[in-house]
Amino acid sequence: MITTPGKPLHLSCIPRGDAYALKVNISKNEIGIIYRVTAVLYVHGWNIEEAIAETSMDGYIQDIFIVKRIDFSPMTDEHLNAIHADLHELFYGGMSVMNYLANHPEKMESLRAKVENTPEIFLFNSEISDSTVMDLRMEDRPGILFEISQILFLFGVDILSFKAVTDSGQVRDTFLLRLENGSKLDEKLHFHRLKEALNAVL
Repeated sequence: MITTPGKPLHLSCIPRGDAYALKVNISKNEIGIIYRVTAVLYVHGWNIEEAIAETSMDGYIQDIFIVKRIDFSPMTDEHLNAIHADLHELFYGGMSVMNYLANHPEKMESLRAKVENTPEIFLFNSEISDSTVMDLRMEDRPGILFEISQILFLFGVDILSFKAVTDSGQVRDTFLLRLENGSKLDEKLHFHRLKEALNAVL
């Protein structure tokens, strides 16, 4: 485990089959944690297959990311240290995500050069749940989760959990979402605007 003295940021990683479970612990819950983590993992060449946010009774946050290296190489201490250093800058060094990405122009160029394809986006509220479900299907490529989490962050939407299923180059992402005030997304107010914004970047 990598820790930051005096700063509540802890990082640990364990193998999980042909992937890795990367655990990011931070004591203060705030919107945009997944947004920042996905930016760093995208820059460092890691695909995210699943993300689960857990909150303990005392407010301690643990986000678990199931990740695979794009080139299928293993997670090393060097990789983990580099990820931790960048996360520290984003959480405690005053670095914004956009300024962080500006330091990696090749990654920004890769996002701009993506092949256009129209995603299928489904949003719905269940009467038995206090969160909104978003189902998204599209062709898989690096950076998808970062772009989605960026839009959700700008809309003030928190990602409670995320899971991706990839088959023959197609990805189905399922998200559980909630507004900053703890409520579901409003079907009339948010659904159409959110779909438009996601379609614009994806």
